[in-house]
Amino acid sequence: MLSSALLPLLIAVLPGLDRSPDEILSEIRAKGNKAPLALFEELGVQKTPAALDAILRGLDVVKNPRRVCKALQSLEHFRGVEGAEDRAVAFLVEAAQRQGEGIALHATWRLGSLWPASQPALAELALENERADCRAAALVHLVEHGMPLPSAQLDQMARSKHPAVRFEGTLARFERLVGVDKRAKALKKLLQSRNPIQRLVGVELLVSEPHPERMDRLRDALDDKYPPICRKALSTLERTRSKEAVEVLIERLSSASQGERFRASSALTRLTGKPLGTAAGPWKRWWKDEGSQWHAPEEPFTDTGPAAAPGGTRSFYGLPIHAERLVFAIDSSDSMGKPAAKGGDSRMSVAKLQLIQAIEGLPESNEFGLVHFGSSAWSWKKELVPAKGKNKRAAQGFVQYMEFSRGTEIYGALREAFLDPRADTILLLTDGDPQMSLMGNRAVIQRLVTQWNRTRNTTIDCLSIGTDRKWLRELATSTGGRYEELD
Repeated sequence: MLSSALLPLLIAVLPGLDRSPDEILSEIRAKGNKAPLALFEELGVQKTPAALDAILRGLDVVKNPRRVCKALQSLEHFRGVEGAEDRAVAFLVEAAQRQGEGIALHATWRLGSLWPASQPALAELALENERADCRAAALVHLVEHGMPLPSAQLDQMARSKHPAVRFEGTLARFERLVGVDKRAKALKKLLQSRNPIQRLVGVELLVSEPHPERMDRLRDALDDKYPPICRKALSTLERTRSKEAVEVLIERLSSASQGERFRASSALTRLTGKPLGTAAGPWKRWWKDEGSQWHAPEEPFTDTGPAAAPGGTRSFYGLPIHAERLVFAIDSSDSMGKPAAKGGDSRMSVAKLQLIQAIEGLPESNEFGLVHFGSSAWSWKKELVPAKGKNKRAAQGFVQYMEFSRGTEIYGALREAFLDPRADTILLLTDGDPQMSLMGNRAVIQRLVTQWNRTRNTTIDCLSIGTDRKWLRELATSTGGRYEELD
């Protein structure tokens, strides 16, 4: 590490390290849209009001939205800088409200680095911004900081027309209640509400709130007509990590639909380490023989059973399809034109064949959707459709005509796949990372998906072609999904 005595000498012999903001801004203007992003970072590390002025003027010169998004990172340096932090916040708020979706999303996200000065702005963006992306980004920061908002704002959020905002506002408002009686009364009201989001909050609270009839209320939630509530109830049962929950899950296997049986059996496997399948019989026998000795492990087991599909089971690349409301999200980037590991066909040709066969095998009682992604993300339909003959043929025709494009818009694909709240599973196939994506940071994508999923409890199965991608494995595991690496 350089000593403080050597640093002035280094600055003296290396040109550019002591340049003024005006000099750096002149270079940005001279190079225009090709100005290196390092110039904005050079200004950011100076942490002065004059440097902030130069950044904001320089951003007017750069017109490429992707480069603007990256240049916004330089504003992080002004956290706590008197005379500059408030202006940086104001600039990002303006961008979040008035710029195109990419810049607006990144501006909202960058506000999180200026916390706590940005807290009021993030709350207003969550409440008022019409872009779902920006609301989700604002909510991530608010939730991760414990929703430290005035009661009046929480009340506004709890009445919001946007489900995610309403969920977080209602949950945070409940958490501020003091007294066992008040909390019990409020929880009962939530569980009995006509509003599905309030019922969803009630089921979420049953993880930790004492309730004399907790298991009975969770049984009721399993039959709720709003699909996310059933999925939330299964998640809540698993997270209670109790013997009573194991008994309810085993009991549910006898009457559940196929998709729910798979979710319940997967939860049981993560709790017990026993891959006993989806039938109730083996689980009942195991519980009768060993249930009295069972104790929840310190960490859940992650293996939910064999990946290969038994004969006759509908599958995609050999991964069994248990979902009843499924969205296929398929990579159509240029790299999918590479030869597949086995045979001379391209990865895309193999993927299309696998997808057409998977669609054909879906029972008519199921619903499904399609998304493909390259330079952007395109949905076949905005809502799930029944897996009947006419829809299957139309979807298969859509698959046949999917074309290659440059880029891997994984963020956009996941966003599209989350449009219909009924979807219980997303099956994501890709051979790349989020290159040229609206949001290219993998860790940020995971945090945003986690926020979306707080009101959905959608499972994400990830298939990665060509290499093991840790972030996709983590994304799948965090949603109770499966991860497979394909050749």
